[in-house]
Amino acid sequence: MPAARQLIYEVFPHQKKDLLLHLLSKSICEVPALVFVRSKDTLHALNTAANHQNLATENISGNKKPEVRDRALKRLKDHSIDVLFTTGSVLRESDLSGIATIIHFDPHEIDGDYLAHIQAAVCEVSTFITKSDQLRLDSLEKLAGENLKKCLAAGFTYDKQPRLIKTQSKKGHSNKTGSKPLQHKKPKLKNKGPRRKTGRTRKR
Repeated sequence: MPAARQLIYEVFPHQKKDLLLHLLSKSICEVPALVFVRSKDTLHALNTAANHQNLATENISGNKKPEVRDRALKRLKDHSIDVLFTTGSVLRESDLSGIATIIHFDPHEIDGDYLAHIQAAVCEVSTFITKSDQLRLDSLEKLAGENLKKCLAAGFTYDKQPRLIKTQSKKGHSNKTGSKPLQHKKPKLKNKGPRRKTGRTRKR
């Protein structure tokens, strides 16, 4: 049986970053924490945001040398840093035992990775789930053999509905809901009708 608790945080996509920072900065999740994301853009954005919350962080992605990855992981385990951000497969062959918390900012894509994480983490493995991730949630619960606990982070303000994004026109101006695009109307031609007879006759 895995030692770590498995938790699910259901959240709107636009609130994922804020929720993560809340969990880490308010000590709701124990550190050191290892955070898995899918893209390098997300990796760098979260690393920068966490630094602004006075968290000691590092990030590693697939283009880092093995010795750099090992050094970063060692610094996480000995509490030299609070959070290590990484992309999915970078630490697949690494020893993750002893890490307090593992967070899947994006749901895992390989079942074997998730099983390894719940065996390695000391405290908990958390996964952020959005509406579009429901199939992954079903997969997680099949792996766990049970319904996973759905959590609300204490003190975090959840939106009640997704944030609406205005559609942009080609020129970059947003279209208001319900408004119609401006149409160029052709000028109406006056109906002159048949010529009136004047009574004059043409000269031959």
